[in-house]
Amino acid sequence: MTRTFFIYDNFEIYSLATSNWKKDTHRHDFFELLYIVAGSGTHILNDNHHNYQARDIYFLTPRDIHSFKTKTPTKFHCLRFLPGFFQDSQEITILENIFNYHNQAQGRLMLPLEQAKFCESLIQQIVKESVQAKNNNLIIIRHLMAAMLEIIKRSVTIDGHHRMAQTLKIDRILQYIRSNIAFPQLLKKQEIAKRFNISEHYLYEYFKKHLHTTPQEFIIETRLHVIQEKLRQSSLSFTEISHELGFKDSSHFNKFVKQHTGKSPSKLRVALTADRKNQG
Repeated sequence: MTRTFFIYDNFEIYSLATSNWKKDTHRHDFFELLYIVAGSGTHILNDNHHNYQARDIYFLTPRDIHSFKTKTPTKFHCLRFLPGFFQDSQEITILENIFNYHNQAQGRLMLPLEQAKFCESLIQQIVKESVQAKNNNLIIIRHLMAAMLEIIKRSVTIDGHHRMAQTLKIDRILQYIRSNIAFPQLLKKQEIAKRFNISEHYLYEYFKKHLHTTPQEFIIETRLHVIQEKLRQSSLSFTEISHELGFKDSSHFNKFVKQHTGKSPSKLRVALTADRKNQG
């Protein structure tokens, strides 16, 4: 594994080449432009799985949560910006709003070919300027970064109104599911479809197209996440947890956990507690 850091005022450039690397789920307090130079693997961004490959570009905001796992030898560059990098505070809000919607469903930047190539050349030039450390390279790097951000922002928002409307609807549906995870009767397909004035078939296709999963799979994943957090963070009994999450009884709760994790609730709690201690 080869790492390279170049640290400046309010931003840094981080390059990594590795054949086997896994980064657990985390959130940054800065903006990050991630450029995949070579390789392939999985990038999980806001619970959505993306198979990354060479020349992919992601732009992450402090709102985003992601993890990273290589499949083949991978090299990438990270250009990280602290809020102080932007002279205009409104720029921070604009970028956060644009990419909050974009990253919930889209993932990598879908730039036109010509603009993608131009952004790649800008990234490569920024890294080159950092390595060479010539006179006035800091000024040049800032101008190159500013130009690239404007290109990315313009490209993402060309048809942004349509994408934003679609993502807003996704956000509302997902929030509805999370808010009612303890009420199974409200999470039936017909209930969700009725709530958002769409057909059950359209609901299914909508999830498959935008989230690459089904409504039922998302509900199961959300319920499992809540269960795991309660097992890890609280001393609630299995009966109490099953009651809080709307299971008919503890036996249905036990069956659900065993079916979807391969462990009984007691064994799952032991495993989660052990992981928590190791991370601590």
